[in-house]
Amino acid sequence: MSSFHLYRADCIGNARNCLYPHAVEVGDGASLASAVSADYVAVAYRGGYRSSGRFVSSDCLALDCDNDHSEDPSAWVTPEIILGLLPDVCAGFHYSRHHMLPKEGKSARPRFHCFFFVDEMTSASDYAALKKRLNELFPFFDKKALDAARFFFGTASPEVVFRPGTVSLQECLDRYYPADPFAALPDPRVIPSGRRNDTMHAFAIRVLKRCGVTEEAKQGFLQMAKRCDPPLEAEELRSIWRSAVKFYRDTVSAHPAYVAPGAYGQTPSAWESPIPFSRFGHVAFPADALPADLRDFVLAVAESTQTPVDMAGTAALSILSVCLQGKYRVRGKADWLEPLNTYALIIATPSERKSAVLNQMLRPINGYEAEYNRKHASQVESARMRRRVLEKKQKVLEDQVARGKADEKEMERIAAEIASFEEVRPLQLYVDDVTTEKLVSVLAVNRGRAALISSEGGIFDTLAGIYTRNVNIDVMLKGYSGDPIRVDRIGRESECVMDPALTVLLMAQPDVVSAVLGNKTFRGRGLTARFLYCLPASKLGSRRADSAPVPEAVADGYARKIMNLLQDEYEAEPRVIRLSDEAREKLFAFSRELEPKLVGEYAEIADWAGKLVGNVMRIAALLCRAGRMIGHEFLAEEEALVVDGQTMDGAIRLGRYFLGNALAAYDALPEKQMALLATRLLEMIRERKLKAFDRREAMRYCRSFKTVAEIQPVLDFLEDYGYICQQPAAFRPAGRPPLPKYTVNPMVLEGNSPAVPVLPCGDQDSV
Repeated sequence: MSSFHLYRADCIGNARNCLYPHAVEVGDGASLASAVSADYVAVAYRGGYRSSGRFVSSDCLALDCDNDHSEDPSAWVTPEIILGLLPDVCAGFHYSRHHMLPKEGKSARPRFHCFFFVDEMTSASDYAALKKRLNELFPFFDKKALDAARFFFGTASPEVVFRPGTVSLQECLDRYYPADPFAALPDPRVIPSGRRNDTMHAFAIRVLKRCGVTEEAKQGFLQMAKRCDPPLEAEELRSIWRSAVKFYRDTVSAHPAYVAPGAYGQTPSAWESPIPFSRFGHVAFPADALPADLRDFVLAVAESTQTPVDMAGTAALSILSVCLQGKYRVRGKADWLEPLNTYALIIATPSERKSAVLNQMLRPINGYEAEYNRKHASQVESARMRRRVLEKKQKVLEDQVARGKADEKEMERIAAEIASFEEVRPLQLYVDDVTTEKLVSVLAVNRGRAALISSEGGIFDTLAGIYTRNVNIDVMLKGYSGDPIRVDRIGRESECVMDPALTVLLMAQPDVVSAVLGNKTFRGRGLTARFLYCLPASKLGSRRADSAPVPEAVADGYARKIMNLLQDEYEAEPRVIRLSDEAREKLFAFSRELEPKLVGEYAEIADWAGKLVGNVMRIAALLCRAGRMIGHEFLAEEEALVVDGQTMDGAIRLGRYFLGNALAAYDALPEKQMALLATRLLEMIRERKLKAFDRREAMRYCRSFKTVAEIQPVLDFLEDYGYICQQPAAFRPAGRPPLPKYTVNPMVLEGNSPAVPVLPCGDQDSV
């Protein structure tokens, strides 16, 4: 546990560089000096390209200390002071290029980068949160260097400090700086020789932060000192206490963000506005971008089922893809063609009536499929019989040729007839519960066209489980882009799909999608980047049972539209939908607006946003064809369908909507369940107008929490977001810790904070 990893660039002093391909294991001063002799990072990024969205893992937390927190030299910290604050952690320090030099108008002072060994972390948000936690404990760390994609300049002749250690940073923080500041240290209760000074110094700062320079704090410190074996000399204890008090006064209490123990959690002026649970607000789904008959049906379904318009609207785009995939492609320019299949994922909690919406949207598809199969039932059965007859003839001829009783030419004739035979199969426009192997077969027998539509996200469990057994997810990847699929396995006939077109529409719960977005394989191979995400604002609690049903005329108009699209014939090659000059310029302008942000504002979702322009072009083509009622006599005219500027405007508005949803999905879903639980507590606090409460009261009033293990993380979450704050408690050097008590932010009771978590959906005003 005495080493960590840094990742070097091939340059030094280059702020524009983003590539850090060389891993260096740091286990001593020499290896640390080697690592920091070029520009470097402390995170392994996918492909070595620095971006929070490409975060893979890290076993090193890297921070910056410029000592800008004070102009008093006696308050400046050094690596030696920090090592005393974090006992036993494997740590390293690299004096920066501005060490003991003036910088940005400030005088010369110690400036260095800090590295702490951590248990491996695979989440960029968790990594940034740990940085924030350390900065809150020790405000001298630079607040501007707390993100998960921070790089550091190397130096040509690096000056470094390295200390081997036995614990990770997380273990050290949990041991010496727990959430309950008065919790007893873990067993063994004895503080052994070699750890006494560091342990007592860290404990002294911990108790001073909560109690201030008081007799209570000092007595607590002396009680803790009784655990030292052998005991520390009285003078040594006084020296440790004086050092801790000086550090507390000069560094901790002097920081602008520090709140004194007497005011913390009690004075309204000490409170700041609580942080919303999500930074993305909801914007209505742009239903008016859809063709009129589609729009009217979507709005009517939303009203009838009392669900957000987003659900039916997103499903409508997938239904269009089912009808048109494989029949058309859209041309952006001479060498840029996109198919019309789409992947969509609607994210909603249980009881949001996902199935009710899906059943309404699929009704014409199901009706068409059933009627087609009824009309062609005799042809399907005749074809099956014909194949069986040919196979029997083949077997008989094989036996006769083997005995010399038949002409081989007859066998060749039968073989040629079997090879050219095309079996008429029942129409299957979509599947639901399916494995990846079966999905390849469905594509193969349907000439490369298939759809996966489900009101659940079970396919992700299937993909994750199968993938661990080394079966790939290529069918999902290639089915989106149209790349050939070839499957050759022992025990199965080879299957080849040259131009696959797969449409996917799934409705899944937030925790399912969180697991999907957190799956490194799914994201690393681009599966998550292929989906259009829809996070509708819940209507749970405000729905009406007497809502207006879908008008018959509206349902009929929608059904006629879907029938017209389904009746388009499949040609040997898909027909091409073109862009008008106006539509093309609008699309290219959108692309020019978006592209620079892929390495800036949208770097964390660059994999998703990089496919957005192509998805917008697909949506534009779907809207173009859906806006027409075309008879078969027009279908042969390749120039008949052209996306105009107005249709492209609608597609771009939909693209902006899905962009906002993707930002929200990648940012908020991991915390979505916690936010919902926290909302229950906030509602209880408001309902009972509580200004303060303890944990036992919270469990009594909010009975959905059965155990301390269930409620404590939610209390911590609310405290982190500024809704409540844990009160100071009397120090207990031993025995059971006191029951945590909390003060409520007055803004919560005044109605100046969100009553429920903001459900993220999008921003139409800017990319």
